[in-house]
Amino acid sequence: MVSRTRTAELDFASLSHATYQLADQSTPLGCKVSKALQIIEEAIERYGTKDIALSFNGGKDCTALMHLVRAALFKYEHTHGASSQPLVSLYVLYKRSFFEIDEFVRNSVTRYKLCLVKEQGPMKAGLQSFKEEYPHIQAIFVGTRKGDPYSSKLKAFAPTDSDWPQFMRVNPILDWTFEDIWEYMRTDRISYCCLYDQGYTSLGDVDTTTKNPALFKDGKYQPAWSLTHSSLERSGRSSAGSSNASPVSMIPLPATESETNHS
Repeated sequence: MVSRTRTAELDFASLSHATYQLADQSTPLGCKVSKALQIIEEAIERYGTKDIALSFNGGKDCTALMHLVRAALFKYEHTHGASSQPLVSLYVLYKRSFFEIDEFVRNSVTRYKLCLVKEQGPMKAGLQSFKEEYPHIQAIFVGTRKGDPYSSKLKAFAPTDSDWPQFMRVNPILDWTFEDIWEYMRTDRISYCCLYDQGYTSLGDVDTTTKNPALFKDGKYQPAWSLTHSSLERSGRSSAGSSNASPVSMIPLPATESETNHS
């Protein structure tokens, strides 16, 4: 079982080596890891290591992405003889977040050497504040998958709409499934928020997130990775109440890439 509470900084050399070893495997997961790393490497080549950021709110998708980004950054920095630098990470806050998520995010700051920037939502206002504080940031890595709401038409590199703060959204795991995320997390023994072991499969704020009823078996809730029907991933999420933040994936696309703008 993967520990959920480790707080020591990770050995990025070992992390990167293991990740690229997995990418070299001719398996479905290996191919997806390889493609994700290629997209991340392209973004690093385009924007450099100082003008990129990670969207990170403690969820499973951005946790998997954080691990991939650190692997690619180490390879790039090692190749160029540079030391590891803090990775700027944006956390747009919910009105009422889970204590367990906040604790996991705090631990991740140390383990993954993050420069965590917390902004109050809603998303557009949070991004504007982030842009004003970090005007040099050009691209943000986002853990969006095509199965997420409003994300089916996204591409690996997707700029924000003209009336939003200007960033290039980089989406390395677009083609990953719910099963891919958990296979990768468990294969590479990546620590994740403990709520996923308590019956939650998709995390938002406290008012709109409950345990997934599809995971209730034999009188108790099973872990998220045991969900057999990925179409039920968001069964524990509701639109009741109001959330103070929305996924960065919902930032509007230019009209040529999206039929409808979502903010």
